[in-house]
Amino acid sequence: MMRKFLKNKSVISSFTLFLLATSTIIAQENSPAHVGIVYPLSTHGSKAADYKNNISLHALAGLSGGENGFALYGVAGIIKGDATGFQASGVLNKVSGTLQGVQMAGVANLTTNASRGFQFAGVFNQTKGAVQGQMAGVVNLADRVNGMQAAGVSNVAKDVKGVQLAGVFNTANEVNGSQFAGVFNKAKKVKGVQMAVINIADSSDYTIGLINIIKNGEKRIGISTDENLSSFVTFRSGGRVLYGILGVGMNPQYESLRFGIEGGIGAKLWSTNNFRLDVEASSMKLTDFDGSDFDKSGLRILPSIRIAKNIYLYGGPSINYINTDHTDGKDIIKLKVWDKQNTTDYEAINVGFTGGLQLVL
Repeated sequence: MMRKFLKNKSVISSFTLFLLATSTIIAQENSPAHVGIVYPLSTHGSKAADYKNNISLHALAGLSGGENGFALYGVAGIIKGDATGFQASGVLNKVSGTLQGVQMAGVANLTTNASRGFQFAGVFNQTKGAVQGQMAGVVNLADRVNGMQAAGVSNVAKDVKGVQLAGVFNTANEVNGSQFAGVFNKAKKVKGVQMAVINIADSSDYTIGLINIIKNGEKRIGISTDENLSSFVTFRSGGRVLYGILGVGMNPQYESLRFGIEGGIGAKLWSTNNFRLDVEASSMKLTDFDGSDFDKSGLRILPSIRIAKNIYLYGGPSINYINTDHTDGKDIIKLKVWDKQNTTDYEAINVGFTGGLQLVL
């Protein structure tokens, strides 16, 4: 029993010393190699933080004043100065100085500055200064990004010169590049593209999403109908050039395909005080919520004329691809230029028209 206690006490003491040694220390001497198990059980012993190494190999955890080349740790690596080259561990890497090279960790990488460094982690990357690239399974945090952030869930930065890619959301202050997210992007000023279901910014000209809340952009509510009498209430929102389209509606002719939803993206080609010209790509679905659908996707040109303060009358031609598995859907299609009856569905290309009113908010 006593032998087991002393063994556990020895392991605890080793890790305690390892943690206590994380106060800031500047490396004094260069060393060709540093090999160990866990601090201070290594070739440099309790003086490990006084050395900057070309190669470091540690079974569990290693501590050093700096690294010049290759460092490999079974669990964790703590570098009290700068790191150049490659650092990898099963759980954690931490560099108190500047990283110039690559960090790879099963869980997390931490560094003060990585303006010429890349971080790859299974869960989490963080740098308090600049970073050239970060890739994480969950979250990336950085003050400045001069390259790319890519994360399974989210990226957070103050200034981005490059690209943010996230499975869920991106946030930043200034973006000189692009943000791409599965759900939403948020920034103050964007000089580039934002693409997500929801985009939020003070200034962003090129927004690709269904809902775009841009402070210096525009928002429009409209009602529309097409050549098939499919009628929708729509919300258009975006920046100075691109905008998103989201609508809900119905077709009054056919009860079996009564309910509809519409989404798309548009671009403002030209505008004056009383006239504007837009081009839109949209996709619309009518359904009975019981397996029968009418799908219509196409391009349309929409000139608009101001008829009152903040109210526009618009209308223009479209060309569309249509697919339906319902007999009523086949009857809806007008002005066909091509069609084909398959075993289970019907396809067609038609020329159509869309028109309505829009209120600029």
